[in-house]
Amino acid sequence: MIGRKKFLAIISATAFGLFLAGCFSRAGSIDFISKNSASSGGTAALGSETMQSANTSKETVQSSDTTKNSTEQSTRTSETVLGKKAYVGIAGSNDSIEYLVNKAIELAGGLGFIKSGSTVMLKPNFNTGNQNPASANPEVIRQVIRIVKKQNPLQIIVADRSGFWLDTEKCMEQNGITNVANEEGAELAALEDLEWEKITPKLALNWPKGFRIPKLLNAADYVISIPVLKTHSIANFSMAIKNWVGILFAKDRASDLHLFNSKEEIFGYKLAELHLARVPDFIIMDGSRAFVEGGPTEGKIIDSNLIVASNDIVANDVTGLAVLKNLGTIKIIRDRNVWEHPQIIRAVQLGLGTKSSSGIVLNSEGIDYINSIAVEIKNN
Repeated sequence: MIGRKKFLAIISATAFGLFLAGCFSRAGSIDFISKNSASSGGTAALGSETMQSANTSKETVQSSDTTKNSTEQSTRTSETVLGKKAYVGIAGSNDSIEYLVNKAIELAGGLGFIKSGSTVMLKPNFNTGNQNPASANPEVIRQVIRIVKKQNPLQIIVADRSGFWLDTEKCMEQNGITNVANEEGAELAALEDLEWEKITPKLALNWPKGFRIPKLLNAADYVISIPVLKTHSIANFSMAIKNWVGILFAKDRASDLHLFNSKEEIFGYKLAELHLARVPDFIIMDGSRAFVEGGPTEGKIIDSNLIVASNDIVANDVTGLAVLKNLGTIKIIRDRNVWEHPQIIRAVQLGLGTKSSSGIVLNSEGIDYINSIAVEIKNN
């Protein structure tokens, strides 16, 4: 487990580059094309490019309470995402977790952008110590660690902050990730044990006082988000956008966010604005099992047997919503256009992901309802 001293060493060893300005748009202008009308694998392309697919708070804040003022650049956007198509890979069926994770990542373009000698932070969903889908499947994380290792990074850090009323380290032990990290040679970081800083992004209109994030978030060279495919009793759904609550300081989470639990639009907008701190370089969404009702810790579970991967938080989440629609889910998700949820609306407004279906290239293997997914994504 990473402590404060080791964290300081990590910062000194990483490429702590400049923040890049936020608000980017990658929308294309080509109409939707579907090439797999009779197949469960193929490419559903929403642009001119296509890819071929096979069938108690322990938190500490510096005494200076470092605050980035509103004119400072506050979004660090990976050059692998900036200005490019939003690729989504979705792999399903009864194949092994190892195969599904590898295939989904391949279909979404791979992790070749990770440079040798870099520090990679994996941000899973560990809101609780309960088993998947309440938290990320440890075997999914195991496979992600192994794939990242092929890029020869200096270190891999699995980091999160569980619910503010819980101890993250104990949650990691309970859900099995501690053993996986030890076996695979990855570091673990309970974010409440590290240093935090306050930022005030100019465009975070629903965070007028700013919010606090772990310094590790921007110290890492690359950040890979590993959300879980599930419904959520407050946010309606929890995927890539909602996964960033784990990088939020406990007191900010308890008051400045959850104060608005009953205000769907504000709550969703606040979730999206957390990504002004940093947009993940890649998303690997665990859909090995999913909550289709209830969530985030208990609910109706389906063995959905799929993995979604993407370089774009909006593309990932609209795909995930389309999947839930096909699996059978709560009324608000069934009845609402995937682009009309507050989390998605605000992320699009801020340029944190693709603007529309024309910016997405959807590649699949083993998903017999892929055409239905593509139709749901197109409807915006």
